[in-house]
Amino acid sequence: MKKNLLTVVLVFGAVAATSAQSTFGVRTGLNLATEYVRQNNQSSTTKIAPSFHLTGYYDARVSPGFSIQPGLSLQGKGGKSDLGGEVLTDKLLYLEVPVNFLGRVQAGNGEVFFGGGPYIAYGVSARVTSGRNARHLAFGKEPDQLNPFDAGLGFMTGYRFAHGLVLSLSSSAGFVNIGNIEGTTFQNRVTSFSIGYEFSKR
Repeated sequence: MKKNLLTVVLVFGAVAATSAQSTFGVRTGLNLATEYVRQNNQSSTTKIAPSFHLTGYYDARVSPGFSIQPGLSLQGKGGKSDLGGEVLTDKLLYLEVPVNFLGRVQAGNGEVFFGGGPYIAYGVSARVTSGRNARHLAFGKEPDQLNPFDAGLGFMTGYRFAHGLVLSLSSSAGFVNIGNIEGTTFQNRVTSFSIGYEFSKR
């Protein structure tokens, strides 16, 4: 996994560096995080746990209407559940590497963009809160621990203004079971609203 992560970063970093129209950008904003839970052939989705994201990325223009956008991101994920009248909130933080493939269409003085791609992530922090009480969770392979790895697909659309301001809406769905409880699957789901800036003009 670590070798694959390094390969992705190096390959797409090289693409961005060699593109004459590459730009560096940052974005941040609100995450509406939930967890998809499947147990005994029944599935459900937790309530939303608000969180945040902070992402730095390269946008490598491959052609006038297409770019490749690898990044490095801090992503808050999790979900909120009601267990016997007690509200429990999972607050998970991941270091994530997304790679998006974006189509671009000129619109006014800026561009509409849309597309998506895979991501891989590694957990750096996990805790469960109930009111003012909090319990930190460890990453590992035991039933009371969390699988630190996550991976899935993301989708993104938005608008880039001529002066560099970027507004976007994105969502991601994890394919990896982040839990270690036999017979139960937990997968991350996130919808994000972002504001960002790219530091050079097209």
